Amino acid sequence: MLLNLLLLAASLVIIAVSADRFVLGAARSAELARVSPLLIGVVIVGFGTGLPELMTAVLASIRGNPALGISSVIGSTVINSTLVLGTLGAISAPAISSSVLKREGLSQVAAVLAFSLVIVLWQNRIGYIILLVGLAVFSFLMIRQAKTKDNVNLELEREVAQIEHSINWSLKKSMVITLAGLAAVLVSAELLVISATNLAKSLGLAPALIGVTIVALGTSLPEWVTAFAAARRGQSDLVIGNVFGANLFNATGVAGIAGTISPDILHIRHLQLEVGFMIAASLLAWYFLSSQRRLSKKEGWSLIVVFALWIATVSL
Repeated sequence: MLLNLLLLAASLVIIAVSADRFVLGAARSAELARVSPLLIGVVIVGFGTGLPELMTAVLASIRGNPALGISSVIGSTVINSTLVLGTLGAISAPAISSSVLKREGLSQVAAVLAFSLVIVLWQNRIGYIILLVGLAVFSFLMIRQAKTKDNVNLELEREVAQIEHSINWSLKKSMVITLAGLAAVLVSAELLVISATNLAKSLGLAPALIGVTIVALGTSLPEWVTAFAAARRGQSDLVIGNVFGANLFNATGVAGIAGTISPDILHIRHLQLEVGFMIAASLLAWYFLSSQRRLSKKEGWSLIVVFALWIATVSL
């Protein structure tokens, strides 16, 4: 059991670091290849940050354990909506632009609701494919809107510029780092799935419980660290947009691909309870942010309390 625990911890650290290297390398390679900053921001930065969740869920499904991957999506969504946003609010009480709330905010709520319907009422390949179609439609609308609205375009270009200014790699070095990062993500995700499954067996627990707690916490760690740092730098819109984007990608892309690979009946003990908690957390976070277009410190701490209640609930 100790070996599995150490492998689990190590794989979580490696997958977080390697995913970050992959995003940086891919963004730099695309920039040197004169790819539009708009596409870099939407496709590479936006979806690349969800690579740990995607690889973990896909490999779990390939190994015939879709509940581990799907439960990690549920857990990551709750953690992003409570712990990550709660930390941001508790530290800096940020103001939020209306464009972020209207675009990413409403979209992630719709994605979470659609994901919930599929895994509770419609657990088959068609339902998961519909989630992927929803992601494709959102991506298309996002790119089209960014081309016509300067404020959206500026947000994306600012995010890409931060990456470009932080590194000065050649194209060859960027491509090597991209491929190495991707390979490390694949290997660490495989170790994560194996160690999580074995740990669950040794403790007499369902793999889904490990997925919704430890795995979800580990794959959401980069977002939490980013939120903590951004709160001190006053970059709240960027973090909130990324959190909403991560929830949307997890609920549609990650769940859609994992479920399409293995559309088996999910053996999750308290599926309805966990899904209900996920919906409530997403709606509560969006309500706090949209009520006065500011996340107060009181609301931030309230979200952190909700996160503590979540951990206590799923651990029972």
